[in-house]
Amino acid sequence: MNQTLQRKGEFYALGLTLIEAWFPIFASFTVAALGGLHAYFYSLVVAALGLGAWWLWRGKRHEIKNRDAWFNLGMTSLFITLLFAFTFVGLQYTSATNVAIILFLQILFSYLFLGRRSEESLQLKHIVGAALMTLGALLVLLKSDYSLRLGDGLVLIAAMIAPIANFYQKKSRAQVSSETVLLVRSVIALPFIYVLAIWLEPQPTWAQISQQAGWLLLTGLLVFFIAKVLWVEAIYLLPITKVNALFAFSPPMTMGLAYWVLNEVPTASQVAGIIPIIIGGYLITRKPV
Repeated sequence: MNQTLQRKGEFYALGLTLIEAWFPIFASFTVAALGGLHAYFYSLVVAALGLGAWWLWRGKRHEIKNRDAWFNLGMTSLFITLLFAFTFVGLQYTSATNVAIILFLQILFSYLFLGRRSEESLQLKHIVGAALMTLGALLVLLKSDYSLRLGDGLVLIAAMIAPIANFYQKKSRAQVSSETVLLVRSVIALPFIYVLAIWLEPQPTWAQISQQAGWLLLTGLLVFFIAKVLWVEAIYLLPITKVNALFAFSPPMTMGLAYWVLNEVPTASQVAGIIPIIIGGYLITRKPV
């Protein structure tokens, strides 16, 4: 890959990191007011409207007829829907900082699932990196009685799903544009999330939804529209593990924002856990020698 495309991919990755650091903050307000699944659904409605307008303006309607892309688009939609459903519901039971830290563990799962070719030997730095990330995860996830919080467990499942979702997103992007990838996955997700929300959560009133309009717009347009366009383009131009490595700035940023906006004081376990997680993520994403 030439240097121009690589720099562009790195620019996209850093841009999405800045936006994604705000995601647990924005979502925490809507989740508290509407419930996790309803917050996801209405954020997705905003994103789908914005993506639909952008998709039409960019003249991408012909791409939906590309049958070769349908399988990868369908798998992308399935895993992304599950990922965010677990994340939004998890936010009801854990802190914004924990969500950011645990989602960063997708680097570990990306390495375990996708990061090493079968012919490559395990290297010490990768083993150490995986061990450090595991240690950091245990520090963040486990309570004093060694039990796992429900919210943290749900977000951990989301982090495990992320590499699979990104794998299919990367394949989809090679066949159609990022606009089509994001619009299709959003439109497919909407009816399923709505049914789950109606089934599992109390229906919020229109007044409650209106009060959250600002946070829904920020989540839908910034996180599910702009940041996801940057994400799909970044993983198309760069290895997924490298994008995840650049994403390492997001958890400490979220920790600072949660303290500033939500008055969430970082716990000792969060501070102790985030350090080995980030160092481990750096080691895992180093190229083999």
